[in-house]
Amino acid sequence: MTHTIYIQNQRHQLDAADLIQSGGEGMVFGLGNTAVKLYHQPTPTHQAKLHHWFAQKWPLPPDILAPCAPVHDKSGQLIGLQMAKLPAHAQPFKRLSQPNFWQQHALRTGQIVPLLQRLHQTLSRLHQLQIVVGDLNETNIFFTPPAQNDSDAFWIDVDSYQFGNFPCPVAMPAFLDPTLYHVTNFGERPYFTPLTDWYAYAVLLVKSLLQVHPYGGVHRQHKTIQARATAGISLFDADVTRPPNARPPETLSDDLLHHLHQTFARGQRRPFPIQLLQQYAQILRTCPHCGLDFPANRRGCPTCSHPTPVPTPPAAGSGPRTLLRVDGFIEAVFTQPNGRLLIIYRQGNQVRLVRAGIGGQLSDEALFSGQPGYRFGAFTLPNGHDFLVVNLPHRPQLLLLDIHAAQPQQVTLLETAMFRDSAVFATTPHHLYRISGGWIMRGTVRSGSYLEEPIGTAHQAQTQLFGDPHSDRIAGFHRIFAQHRFFTIGPDGTERPLPATQPPNSYLTQAALAFAPHQIGVVQKLVATGQTQISVQTFNHQAQWQQSWDLGEDGWETAVNHFPFLQTNFPQPLTPSDRLHCHPAGWLIQQPQQLTFLPHNR
Repeated sequence: MTHTIYIQNQRHQLDAADLIQSGGEGMVFGLGNTAVKLYHQPTPTHQAKLHHWFAQKWPLPPDILAPCAPVHDKSGQLIGLQMAKLPAHAQPFKRLSQPNFWQQHALRTGQIVPLLQRLHQTLSRLHQLQIVVGDLNETNIFFTPPAQNDSDAFWIDVDSYQFGNFPCPVAMPAFLDPTLYHVTNFGERPYFTPLTDWYAYAVLLVKSLLQVHPYGGVHRQHKTIQARATAGISLFDADVTRPPNARPPETLSDDLLHHLHQTFARGQRRPFPIQLLQQYAQILRTCPHCGLDFPANRRGCPTCSHPTPVPTPPAAGSGPRTLLRVDGFIEAVFTQPNGRLLIIYRQGNQVRLVRAGIGGQLSDEALFSGQPGYRFGAFTLPNGHDFLVVNLPHRPQLLLLDIHAAQPQQVTLLETAMFRDSAVFATTPHHLYRISGGWIMRGTVRSGSYLEEPIGTAHQAQTQLFGDPHSDRIAGFHRIFAQHRFFTIGPDGTERPLPATQPPNSYLTQAALAFAPHQIGVVQKLVATGQTQISVQTFNHQAQWQQSWDLGEDGWETAVNHFPFLQTNFPQPLTPSDRLHCHPAGWLIQQPQQLTFLPHNR
């Protein structure tokens, strides 16, 4: 059986040997160095859409295998289109979701990221031309396996794109934006937008780099991709069991993971920031043990745990850099285990949450309205799921908020003991600590529920707690009349006394605990013979005394806010109220309206 077709008044014969593939909409044949698509059932809509396409003469990106000529039958009816033919060695993007394909072609992430950047450029250009792909998926974009860092990309099925008043009539469910799940007939009118294209692009990126769908893996309650997408339970959720052959999420950069979390868990829609791929490409290193590419700031290979050598950063750009400036007041800064930042600030009566990295601000969202005086804590689950603790002024209640969801959601409302009219609680990187029923309780969230266990005893209204931002360790003191007994409880639950000394004939009026990465500081305001002195004594994590020094009567803020740097000449002028935070890549200087980053190599 043969097909007789006409292209630009030239007659051609197609037979079964020329067939490349057959799909739901038509058949594709090879014709010399071109391809011909013949619709199974040509419609007036097909004809009108192709006539509109050819009339536009768009300056398309070279990757687009666009219709280049109409195809007619012997009666002159338009029945299909001619286009450039895919190279014989081109592969569908779906291959990149298959680990075996990577192994077969010895591919590395550093070779695929430039390909994703090229797709980004092409998609951006289409949008500039007012063209929306619509059915963007892993089977209608092809690529050639890269030699070194070079790879070509090819976009097919262009006649289904959405342009003018012509809709894209098809959609692949796995790449369909959940906001369009309600649509039953995509050919009815244009439904897709550039933002739905960027959603599909993000799906493509995750499948290509992690070898799993963003809503892949197994969840006990939500079984299908559509159910997971509707619930906002992505691959990165703590309750999802990832496929064993999927790459760890830590293979991606923290900034990429944050954007993907915003997209798939929180429902945010915005164009994919190209700088995330540019920055990711710059920080990739290759594991010498298993060959995996991963961000250089990881402590080790996410797959085989091979340790990562610490490179010497370049001296260029080593000065202080402003990460955030607010019209208001910065209340709290928390460094997460992955080096990312959670920043709480107040703007009038509105409390806002900023997520940031050392490269700058990533998002800024309102939390709630209230009067000044709130206190905050934060902790993160090992999978990156964030929680915020909010304490109203002079109240014993602790509101635990899940800030991982699209909107902050209450997990639980707790009550704790009071000390000097303030609620007693502390947070460390992964836990919340409070006092209940005479016990120091350590809690976290598992499977959506808050769970806790007792790890020490407390004295009623006489125990105060402080959390170590560098490890899951707390320290505190029991105030028994005029005496203070200092202690620390390590991540394993072992409690040790901190044997801080006090000069004879002096009494303590105020105490606090402070932390450096490997030290605990006991800060005491002591009064003797009418003189006030600020004493600082340091201990290691085994509660062994190391050294002490005095800061004079006005040194309280300096001792508490600058503790990690009291023994060094800090390279930046500071005021006593400037709060310093240790960060894996440098130091953070928290001021009322500004947060500044100072890299280590300064």
